[in-house]
Amino acid sequence: MSWPWIVGAVVVLVFLLAASSIQCRFSVIRRQQDDDITVDLHTMYGLVKRRLTIPVIKFMNVNDGVGFKKEVVNKADQQLQQDTKDRLTSEKIKTAFENAQVLLANCFHFNTWLRDTLSRVRCTGFYWKTNVGIGDAAETAMTTGMIWGLKSSLLGFLFRFIQLETKPAIQVVPQYNAVAFASEIQVFLKIRVWYVIMAGIQLLFRILKVKGGLKRWRSVLFKTS
Repeated sequence: MSWPWIVGAVVVLVFLLAASSIQCRFSVIRRQQDDDITVDLHTMYGLVKRRLTIPVIKFMNVNDGVGFKKEVVNKADQQLQQDTKDRLTSEKIKTAFENAQVLLANCFHFNTWLRDTLSRVRCTGFYWKTNVGIGDAAETAMTTGMIWGLKSSLLGFLFRFIQLETKPAIQVVPQYNAVAFASEIQVFLKIRVWYVIMAGIQLLFRILKVKGGLKRWRSVLFKTS
């Protein structure tokens, strides 16, 4: 095969990759004391499929924080690639907050970059159902109204930044004369790979605009001094 054909094939492959989409399905299910979080990622026209699940979330105590189990599955062959247990403690939250402050301080107008990037994300599906019961009919009705208002406010804020391409399916089901709580959220998001690449390049340029910015980002992200 001659070089022009090889170069042409590479160009076509790069174009197809850039034109493909990254699709994300985010699902959170809460039933009484049981939690289940699932994130499905598809890209390269379905050739690359990954699933991240957190099937176990357990609050230990104030000092030990929240324990959880994380699983990463290759959906193409259903092989478990990672299975780890970890804890989310107040110390880790504090460290993450401090690291975030360092990153924000070493990036030129990070908020502008984030808004521009989120504007390229499309929401193609949204489902949120909540069952709630306080034990008293009147209090349950009042709580149902509060949850409706909270959901409406949150969605109004979220879709100021993300393109909504479907009508959200929202339900709040009162469980009168019962004490119960269950909630299920499913969100389907999509973004072109091309926009992700461009966002990464723009972020790099914004970091380089700040003196020492790249070094600080590397020290935080890769835990180097």
